[in-house]
Amino acid sequence: MMQLILLSAVISVVASASCPTGCSCRNRYVDCVGRRHTTMPDFSSLGVASNYDTLDMRDNNLTTLDNTSFVGAPFKTVYLSHNNLADRFISAGAFEGLVDSVKILDLGYNNIQKLPVALKELKMIEELDVSHNPMRFSNSFPADIMRAMGDTITAFTFGNNQLVSWPESLNHFVQLQKLHVDQLGSFMQVLTPEAFHGFETTLLYLKIEKTNLIAVPIGISKLKNLEELHFDDNPQITDKGVLIQSFPTNTDSPKLRIVSLDGDGLTKFPPVLKYLRALNKLSLDRNLLDFLSDASISGNVTAAELSLVNCGLDRIPGALSDLHYLTHLDLSQNDIRTIEHNDLENLPTLEQLVIQNASLEYISNNAFSALHRLDSLDFRQTNLKQVPDALNAMYPCPAKVDLIGNKVDCMCETLVWLAAKTEWCQNHGSPMDITGDCDTIASTVKNYVTKYIPNCPQYKVDNNIAPYNHG
Repeated sequence: MMQLILLSAVISVVASASCPTGCSCRNRYVDCVGRRHTTMPDFSSLGVASNYDTLDMRDNNLTTLDNTSFVGAPFKTVYLSHNNLADRFISAGAFEGLVDSVKILDLGYNNIQKLPVALKELKMIEELDVSHNPMRFSNSFPADIMRAMGDTITAFTFGNNQLVSWPESLNHFVQLQKLHVDQLGSFMQVLTPEAFHGFETTLLYLKIEKTNLIAVPIGISKLKNLEELHFDDNPQITDKGVLIQSFPTNTDSPKLRIVSLDGDGLTKFPPVLKYLRALNKLSLDRNLLDFLSDASISGNVTAAELSLVNCGLDRIPGALSDLHYLTHLDLSQNDIRTIEHNDLENLPTLEQLVIQNASLEYISNNAFSALHRLDSLDFRQTNLKQVPDALNAMYPCPAKVDLIGNKVDCMCETLVWLAAKTEWCQNHGSPMDITGDCDTIASTVKNYVTKYIPNCPQYKVDNNIAPYNHG
């Protein structure tokens, strides 16, 4: 009887919960995105035992938050970006109801000029985004508010194109693990060496993008445990701004393993790369590397994954042969028209090659013969007209070959070899999956090989099948 009573009580509580007006609810998520809300919904309808922990109020017309805005709100994650919130209309008790629950708060893309005092009350806050608000000066980040959040904040995102001074109060974030700087004002060209003071030993991830900085900040070198650095779309940097002394190189236990310097006006591989002894993944996308010389990679660069997307390359740089640990290479969106037999032969550890949306039209028959670990080839949206004959010389067979978006000529004389190769791969325990469509017939390449090739004269000759056998 007691169990029935308890079950009845649970059903009653669940039944009493209903989604706030103007929102939809699913799983643990209250979705109020883009519903033209001008005020916060009434959350009391969710019920006292609600398990909804995420509120999404993005893209509405909110202008104010008062002491009643979150009464009865059970949320741990709240998204309020892309509204019209202004700090002067956010009351000191605006987050009452979230004080002991909210961990992630997104206030990005609003009209906030100064951090609202209400943030001081959030006892559990871990991640805060205030980016793309018109916060112009260092005092837009009051020290008392930053200090109040300092013991719990682990991730912080800020920045806008009007910010003219670096917020010194960041030093109160003594537990910070992730920092994202999304834009700085055009007149901010240099950051002081103390910019990251306070979290030198805790920061693991740093992203600085879309600024007019002229050099990678010296202060980054003090981040002893930094694992991931994204310094992207800072076009004033150029080769001269990637300073060796700006990176954490003088450490007995190197940690920096992921680096991206995308869209930074570079023309060559930065010399600092050879000093990053833990480097595993490197991206230099959208830099003009068309003058990349074969001698530009010097030293023992440890990167296993390299991305050179949209770098103005018209050939595969011979300099890549100095990357002795390279396993993944992405050369998409370049003007590389050919892969010659010796372009990749000095990359014996290569496992994945990607050249998408490119001018590629010719691959030498022996281009991959020395690459015994090459398992994935991605040639989507190129100018290849045939399945590369180079696959025939590969052993073991690659697991995946992607030709989607190419106009492949499917004819007996061009593909009869592929049927034999496909069968050989299958029989030797390394099946090869080719995806793509024929241009000359309504069929996939795979289907053409299995359905049409067995009827080709050369296939019958090779397999000792009588000409009159059309099976």
